[in-house]
Amino acid sequence: MHIGVDIKAKIMEDIKAAIREFEARPDIKTRFGTPTVGYADTRNPIFDMYFSRTISDHPKQIYRPGNTVVVHFVPYAPEITQSNKGGTEPSEAWKTAFTESMWLSMRLNGVIREALDTVGRLSSCTNTPTDWNEELCREGWSHKLAAYAAGMGKFGPAGSFQTEEGFAGRFGSIITDGQYAEAFDPLSADELEAIYQEIQKQYRYQEAGGPICGQEMIKACPGGAISEKGIDRKLCQAYCKTIDEHIPSPEVCGKCFFY
Repeated sequence: MHIGVDIKAKIMEDIKAAIREFEARPDIKTRFGTPTVGYADTRNPIFDMYFSRTISDHPKQIYRPGNTVVVHFVPYAPEITQSNKGGTEPSEAWKTAFTESMWLSMRLNGVIREALDTVGRLSSCTNTPTDWNEELCREGWSHKLAAYAAGMGKFGPAGSFQTEEGFAGRFGSIITDGQYAEAFDPLSADELEAIYQEIQKQYRYQEAGGPICGQEMIKACPGGAISEKGIDRKLCQAYCKTIDEHIPSPEVCGKCFFY
């Protein structure tokens, strides 16, 4: 690192400036809250567990020189989140935020890479916005699993992720050769298994075995994908595909995220 440069502070300052510039564009309707940034060591055994269970690519698989995953989360403004609670389908504000936040996330990746360039660090993006596997009903790389490894929060229904700034918003990430993450705790095979099982329960997908979804959550799903046994990934994806043909993620709907 260059002497006198606090790269984490610079990344945060540049992200905030980029969000202000983005919101000032006349074609952008969405307003955002306070961003957060996390840092995960690519050697964290949690990534090995993700990869071995085929629930996410490994950061070293994407960018072998990478030592740190830089994860950013930009929450939607509170009124956008509230607009999506209730009703029979996702609100227009929510759907607009899904698309516009994707554009913003790509810009923030560029901003972070530019900041890392100033201190001579190499970096690589993790995926493209349309990187969606319809058979597995997920992206190849999960920003949220990286956020979990970075200690930014915990999971919720359909792969939503609860941070200190809430669950509604956009995650993104890049991988750098710089070492910026705090030391991680060594984990035994039993501890990793417990983490995996807990994440599966938090997802509330049917295959997790035993998740119980309440009536409010069941009624909130406009796609009929939720029962007391959990969320049916395929039915969820089928409904979300009617909203976004290319990225049929639960994020485009988000109705169950409140429960």
